[in-house]
Amino acid sequence: MSNRSSESVPSRSSPSPAQRTCNLCGRVQPAARLVHARGLRSTLAEELAKRHPGAWSDDAQVCVDCRSAARVDHLLAELERERGELSEVEAEVARKAASHLAIAEQIDEQFERGITRGQRLADHVARVGGSWPFVIGFGVVLVLWILLNVLLLRERAFDPYPFILLNLVLSCIAALQAPIIMMSQNRMAARDRLQADQDFRVNLKAEIEVRSLHDKLDHVLHAQWQHMVEMQQIQIDLLNEILAARGKTGKG
Repeated sequence: MSNRSSESVPSRSSPSPAQRTCNLCGRVQPAARLVHARGLRSTLAEELAKRHPGAWSDDAQVCVDCRSAARVDHLLAELERERGELSEVEAEVARKAASHLAIAEQIDEQFERGITRGQRLADHVARVGGSWPFVIGFGVVLVLWILLNVLLLRERAFDPYPFILLNLVLSCIAALQAPIIMMSQNRMAARDRLQADQDFRVNLKAEIEVRSLHDKLDHVLHAQWQHMVEMQQIQIDLLNEILAARGKTGKG
């Protein structure tokens, strides 16, 4: 009974035909999650051969996880050779680019979620104070103030010339309006810095993706060229065999 039960149960150490073993991590993976060494770019394959000389060969197979990790390390190494020591932003963008993750974000929505009531009020004051309706309306108020005290009230003017009360009101308004507008400008400057950082990330990722696309195209062209050379060599061998066979029949 024990012999029959042991024969009926398959061994767990040996992978099934639909599964393969990754040459780097040694884990058994489905065949669909494994990539042949010939399917990798030449630069990445050479890097893997240097890092894993004992486990890597032309017939090696690597799982998707190991390929992604190797792609990230290879990309970081290339950027360090070109740019020197990478910053945290550059390293983060390189990892996301190697993993094909999106980095674009909604800056306005993120910025609006963290705004306070005071900042919202400062933006409203700056928006109103920097508009033509405010300038025209305030000019009309000044003209009416001067006409009221000079022409209409005259002797009973509450703010006779040189309009000391008007100067006091204007000074108070300017003293309050200037810091409020500066608060709004500081917040917009912070938003611009956030937008500039976002643009830098997107541009760097686009540069990395374009370079990766060029490498992939070179790899595809090189693979097609090798395939064409192999096919031509096979055709030449077949033609030589046909010629040799005809020569033997002619002599016979």
